Amino acid sequence: MSFLTPLSLLLALLALPIILMYMLRLRRREMRVSSTLLWEKLVRDREANAPWQRLRRNLLLLLQLLILGALVLALARPFLPTPAIVRGNTVVLLDASASMQAADVAPSRFAAAQAEVNQLINSLSGNDQMTLIKAGQAPGVLVAASSDRALLRRALEEARPDAAPADWPAALALAAGAVQGFQDARVVIVSDGGLPADLPPLPVDAIFIPIGVSGENLAISALATRDTPTGPELFASVYNAGLSDRVTVLSIELEGTLFDARRLAVPAGESASATWTLPAETAVISAHLSPSDQDYLPLDDRAWAVHTGGLTNRALLVTEGNLFLEQLFSVLPGVQAFKTTPGSDLAQEAFDLLVFDGAPLPDPPPDADLLIINPPPDADNALFSVTGSFTNTVTVQLADSPLLQYVDWRNVNIRAARAVRAPWAQPLVTAAGGPLLLVGEQAGRRIALLTFDLRASDLPLQIAFPILMANITNWLSPGRAFDAPTGLQPGEPVRITPAAGVTAVSVRKPDGEVWTAPVTGDALFFGETHQLGLYQISLQDALGQDDSGARPAGGFAVNLFAPAESRIRPVDALRIGQMEIATAADADVGQRELWPWLLGLAFIILLVEWWVHFRGAQLPTLKRS
Repeated sequence: MSFLTPLSLLLALLALPIILMYMLRLRRREMRVSSTLLWEKLVRDREANAPWQRLRRNLLLLLQLLILGALVLALARPFLPTPAIVRGNTVVLLDASASMQAADVAPSRFAAAQAEVNQLINSLSGNDQMTLIKAGQAPGVLVAASSDRALLRRALEEARPDAAPADWPAALALAAGAVQGFQDARVVIVSDGGLPADLPPLPVDAIFIPIGVSGENLAISALATRDTPTGPELFASVYNAGLSDRVTVLSIELEGTLFDARRLAVPAGESASATWTLPAETAVISAHLSPSDQDYLPLDDRAWAVHTGGLTNRALLVTEGNLFLEQLFSVLPGVQAFKTTPGSDLAQEAFDLLVFDGAPLPDPPPDADLLIINPPPDADNALFSVTGSFTNTVTVQLADSPLLQYVDWRNVNIRAARAVRAPWAQPLVTAAGGPLLLVGEQAGRRIALLTFDLRASDLPLQIAFPILMANITNWLSPGRAFDAPTGLQPGEPVRITPAAGVTAVSVRKPDGEVWTAPVTGDALFFGETHQLGLYQISLQDALGQDDSGARPAGGFAVNLFAPAESRIRPVDALRIGQMEIATAADADVGQRELWPWLLGLAFIILLVEWWVHFRGAQLPTLKRS
């Protein structure tokens, strides 16, 4: 223990006057008496009050000396040296990325980081303030510039790590804003490292508290499917982020049932892959690694994939008979085709896609995506009208559209076509006499319109025909209410565009919670993809297969395919921009002053002294034997 003002200890000399006051006693005036027999008590009292008597044990004297000692020590300002991580205004960045869920320190790195931050909160003095920022996928300020320890602890306990990489540029931007205007500010980063190399420098000093002890980890780094002539094919890859060669077992499940388990040898710092040929009806695939004592991050030990070829959607062909269309829709993947004749009541039922070949549309038109081929010459409905026909079908213009990708229209010959008026439609293929192919959206429907009879052209005989029809069918998205990429990362939004007639969309999350939103005509965006696992989508319409009117519409998977998070080896030193960040062990040494405690002790002794004075207490005298 040291003192900031050691000269104040000289005030301890004030104890001398206190002692002298107890040694000096008042002298009494002498008087003559006839006898001292009756005055023995008076004589004893006179002797007790004589000056410079030997000090006797006295509780009041002891208490007064203790009060003086406590006050003198308080004025000398004793202190204990402590690490000065928290001083003035401190901004704490708590790493909440996926790697912080590693279990190389019990129970997890994030729990260890919370314990470190809790110690920082305990070291706050009366004038210090702390800002607590969670550095996760979407960084946020948990507590801003507060000295309330209870509030900081509560926010710290409620913080949870994310299953995704942290957005460090945004987190550092929040920290830079939090220290603006403070002269004594600093930033404390509690993390296992792994920050990007191109981060901007911080405007104040920073301290790094490292978390974690090991980097051993195996991860599923890829899981994807593709269609092949022999059926769906699955590709999986396992990455070894550790320093030792490892052998693991990769298990594949289809629809929750074990399909295969394969033993893989994965060298340190490298990957090993495997492929499988799956059954044609495969839709949902999951993979997992066997548990291991040297695999410290469980998040990347599981992965999911959805093979869209396993989904079946319903399409209705309304035609008098068209062999080209019937054969085409019988082989289109993911489409279950039905056929009916014009005027049938079946056309009023809800389907994912309705195809009208030379047939009139019902009145009113059905609420569904439509493919209209060779409209009747007298067609006049809410969607379009036929104003005549033309024979000059030589193509003069092709629009730049994904629907015409890989379509070679140069050798297509058409005898005649209908002149169609549809203000909402965009012509993709235009002849000298008018449009041959129009597409567009109207009243929530997607519509494609071929203005000619397929049997009056050689298009069905061209290689362009199946390509064009596949492009159009995919654009019409029969039953595909969403567009989710294979490598969807946590937090990425999914665009949901249900077909006409759908009134609501539901998404079941991996934890079983259901998200529901009504369909208003605009595209929906589902952004609650923070959990890893499989998301199942249901549509609410007349095709519902349960009591609630909902029917399955497929699903998508969210995986942690993030090599930077799978590389969990902690770092001992941190660099941000050109700034070397000091570790907590190299931080400045601070001072914890003890004078407030000494003042409190002096006040307590003063209360005891007051009580003793009025009670007349005195130290007990030991009797001699």
